[in-house]
Amino acid sequence: MLFFSVLISHAQEKIKLQGLVKDSVTQEIIAYATVSLFKKDDPKLLVVNTFSDNKGQFVLNSDTGNYVLAIDVMGYNRLTRNIKVYRGMLAELGAFLIKPSANQLQQVTITGQKPLIEQDKDKLVYNVEQDPAAKGESLTEVFRKIPMLSVDGEGNVRLNGQGNFKVLLNGRETAMFAQSVKDALNGFPGAVVSKIEVITSPSAKYDAEGIGGLINIITKKAIFGYNGYLGLHYSSINYSANTNLSFRKGKFAVTATYFLSGNHNNKAQVTSETLPLQAAAYKRRFLEGERITNRFSNSGIFEMSYNIDTLQTIVLYANVDGGNNKNRFTQNITTSFVDKLEQMDFFTQNVKNNFPSYGLGSDFIRKFKGNPDKELSFRFNGQFNRNDGLNTSKLDMASADLFRQNDSYSKNREYTLQTDFIQPFTKSLKLETGAKFIFRDADADYLSLSRTDESLPFEPDYSNSDSFAYKQQVYSGYSSLSFALHKVNFRTGLRLEYTKVEGDFFSSKTTVKKDYTILIPDFSMNTKISKNYTIIFGYNKRLQRPYINALNPFINNNDPLNISFGNPDLDAQTIHNLSFQNRLASGNNFIALALNASYSGNMIVQYTTFNENNGVSTTQYGNTGRNRELSAMFTSAISLKKLNCGVYTTVRYNKIENTVVLTQHEEGFSGQVGGFFFYKPVKSFSLSGSGGISRLPYSLMNTLKANPYYQVNLGYKFFNDKLSTTVNFNNFFSKSLTNRSYTEDVNFTTNSTTTIPFRVVFVGATYNFGKLKENLSKKKGVNNDDLINN
Repeated sequence: MLFFSVLISHAQEKIKLQGLVKDSVTQEIIAYATVSLFKKDDPKLLVVNTFSDNKGQFVLNSDTGNYVLAIDVMGYNRLTRNIKVYRGMLAELGAFLIKPSANQLQQVTITGQKPLIEQDKDKLVYNVEQDPAAKGESLTEVFRKIPMLSVDGEGNVRLNGQGNFKVLLNGRETAMFAQSVKDALNGFPGAVVSKIEVITSPSAKYDAEGIGGLINIITKKAIFGYNGYLGLHYSSINYSANTNLSFRKGKFAVTATYFLSGNHNNKAQVTSETLPLQAAAYKRRFLEGERITNRFSNSGIFEMSYNIDTLQTIVLYANVDGGNNKNRFTQNITTSFVDKLEQMDFFTQNVKNNFPSYGLGSDFIRKFKGNPDKELSFRFNGQFNRNDGLNTSKLDMASADLFRQNDSYSKNREYTLQTDFIQPFTKSLKLETGAKFIFRDADADYLSLSRTDESLPFEPDYSNSDSFAYKQQVYSGYSSLSFALHKVNFRTGLRLEYTKVEGDFFSSKTTVKKDYTILIPDFSMNTKISKNYTIIFGYNKRLQRPYINALNPFINNNDPLNISFGNPDLDAQTIHNLSFQNRLASGNNFIALALNASYSGNMIVQYTTFNENNGVSTTQYGNTGRNRELSAMFTSAISLKKLNCGVYTTVRYNKIENTVVLTQHEEGFSGQVGGFFFYKPVKSFSLSGSGGISRLPYSLMNTLKANPYYQVNLGYKFFNDKLSTTVNFNNFFSKSLTNRSYTEDVNFTTNSTTTIPFRVVFVGATYNFGKLKENLSKKKGVNNDDLINN
């Protein structure tokens, strides 16, 4: 009987219902309102839902019965109506007039009520839109305020103490960060960013590459209507300009962003002192010089989406980037000997680089009726970049002169195909699975010319020239299962990655051919101890494949006493991570304490050996590092009526050893202590700031000392908050910053310093324009915010 009842039930003819959604005050139609149908005897049981189209009309199909129809739109009170569905009834339900809420938003910007910092499952979220000072800052300055990220005085970023991490833009890789993460972040405007997600323990869904984890930069999305902004900022050492335009009408949306940045004649004073600790060819070598840098970069980002229907969305996107660097380096070299007079040499170098790049891609996302969390997606991405360089140098030695001119040309192409499927079985049971293919193709030519007299023509120096071709293919597949047992939520997954590498380094007649398969496990669990207190435990394994420059055996001997080369036999580095998090959240206030432990036994390291017989320092790569690390992180954020503030502390202990050169090892404590605040005493004026002190973990080479940082920002808004102005004072107590690093073993010590401009005052303005009708997040289509949610 039960079998026949089921058959009869499925054979029932659906009743078509249609209606119109309008504003009760203006009588205007309302597009993309959420229309839901619930069982009357069980108001929590959703039967079906849909959205009104761009004409305000909606259509539902339902079985006979008694229901409650609900209509939700941002800025309006919820409307509910009891409906009896029966055979033969009229399909037309008429117009539904919904009333605007008392606090309906009418102006350009929606300001959410999210806290500045959130902890969500295995990630930390910094809501940039809730940081008004960010409108006048680059992402380098914003990163200084984010726990688990540290930025030194030169703008170099570390994630959880690691320099190897992956930066995503809206959940995708982009060529923008391929050349230099530091320069890209320095030019990226905070005004265009919605939030930043920091993930130290990514699930099996994400590529295993990136030792430190992932940083996902999520930009603001298009809204119904149009809006945009124009920003300009200038200081004594750099400048930037940026603009953005977003437009949405009906099923179609476009977002475009362009920004540029640069600096002018930034000067850095550089010193390096090498002292042999054993009898050697010299007793002291001291290098002292000045580097003058001029940099310009610009980027354009374009994204277009089209909602085919309420369940299917297609996204097309592209980025165009480029710029150039110009460096002039002059250096005096003093070499002291035991039994003869000091030798004075002079080195001059001019470097020019151009680095154009572009990328394009498409996403197709298919959701399923009756199960909004079920999703199938297909993605394609292509990234293409080039780097052209000219390096001219002169080494004026006591014995002879050496003039060099190095021309370089390199290009990289990367293609990615990916498919992902999400299948929720119940509210607490979800399966994610997918596959990915990455093809990387790179080649480069370096031609070195030299001469010993300025009157002579340049001649090819093939011993100092190089060319190579490199191909890498990565095939991967994964499965991840999330489920709940009692009050404990679990996530477990496994990712399989097969890598095939083929490389030809023609100058050294070296061929690299290898393939390897790595299993990447992932496990996490979390539970609520109370309403506000959550604990999370996790384990994962990450890897870092060697970069081309680390593989290239070409010997760089521009300085005859400081040579360096790569290692074509390098393997991928793996690291194991354990984490334990405690979160206490109440409203917009929260406190978090995280404990982390990591281990790598085949770390890719660059290390230096010293030959006391000829005084030559040789720097090379190897899988020779063994690193153990323990860290504790404390973060707190408080949100009051006119004041948001917080503090964050990371204490880290690491021990790193060279498993080949046993005399090279370092260990000790490092970390970061910092805080931030935002105070708004009146509607149009704000005062904000941040600061702290940071020290990077110990390394085999160039271990850095601790450095402070701080800044204060004054902001004022005009013309109904459309024009935002800012004056920012960075590091105002110190004109310059000296970064100190050292390298040592039983044979030698090297101490280096780099002194850069530190005190910076900049002024800026951002003008917002446009009209905002409704937040896009009500739609069902692509939502890149969800790409890093699991």
